[in-house]
Amino acid sequence: MLKLLLLTGTLSLTSLAAQAQVDSVRASTLPPAQQAEKFYNSGVAKFNQKSYRAAMQDFDRALALRPDFAKAFYNRATTRYELKDYKPALQDYDEALKLEPTSGTAYFGRAQAHEALKQAAEAEQDYTKAVEANAAYAPAWYYRGALRFEKADYAAAKADFDQAIKADPAYAYAWHDRGSAQRQLNNYPAAIQDYTKALALQPELLPALLNRAGAKRRAGDLKGALQDYADYLQKKQDNPTAYTNRGATRYETADYKGAAEDFGRAVALDGTYAFAWNNRAAAYLKLEDYKKAEADASRAIALNPQYAEAYLNRGHAREMLRNTEGACQDWRKAAELGLEVGENYAANSGCGESK
Repeated sequence: MLKLLLLTGTLSLTSLAAQAQVDSVRASTLPPAQQAEKFYNSGVAKFNQKSYRAAMQDFDRALALRPDFAKAFYNRATTRYELKDYKPALQDYDEALKLEPTSGTAYFGRAQAHEALKQAAEAEQDYTKAVEANAAYAPAWYYRGALRFEKADYAAAKADFDQAIKADPAYAYAWHDRGSAQRQLNNYPAAIQDYTKALALQPELLPALLNRAGAKRRAGDLKGALQDYADYLQKKQDNPTAYTNRGATRYETADYKGAAEDFGRAVALDGTYAFAWNNRAAAYLKLEDYKKAEADASRAIALNPQYAEAYLNRGHAREMLRNTEGACQDWRKAAELGLEVGENYAANSGCGESK
């Protein structure tokens, strides 16, 4: 989202008189300020060609000739950001803001550098100054909203995304992320509308399709959720989370065979996905395939020994396989890990006192 500041005026270059000796060399008669602009414009051109090191040299030369050149400080900072030299970039943004204290773009750029350095509080402060300087700059609202979303301040995040959309109604990411804030606030119909708008603006924004499916599922529209999952997975087949979520939706519609197949696709993509292993165990329990259920729950426990639900499911499978002692141990372990219902199963099944 960073951009260079361009000089709007054209350079006024002094014409040199013709010399009799064609091999003579003559120093430039440009005043220092105009020489600085010449290097500055050259740096901008090189930046746009992604020749960042060469651009840095030109901005250095411009600032050597004109130390009060605010835009050169800003653009050198932007170049340093692209080179991932974030601390020097902050220093240049500081200099630019000393010279132009109301520059919203400089505050925005400095905020981005703070974010790159994991300085979220400082970044949020600079995004705030950026929107105070220019309320019509949608990215500053958007990025402040994203920071607030990350710290679970969903109402404040939504308010910022509102402002980003007001400033730029075609900002697909702002529509998408407002949908996610609405979802966290349990306003599922509004979330669905926002995801739909994001997709209308940017049809290939696949996270919006996946998240709309989740919102529809939470809203009880399981058919609509399954359609969105199918559309997403038709375009992207390497996301184990998408298969797991569709599997969970199929489970809720009592399509246990389809659920088991989706959980199987998820673990085929990611064998360390304990959640999917346990979910397939639950589907196998519904399908009365208790050996497979026990094996999958055991795999989930091997990956995550603190997985209470996996112990609970393995307990159910072992009960049906007539392994009463093993079932009782699993249910008690589930209770120990926080699932009190495990103790209820143990008591109702006549488990003896634990040793």
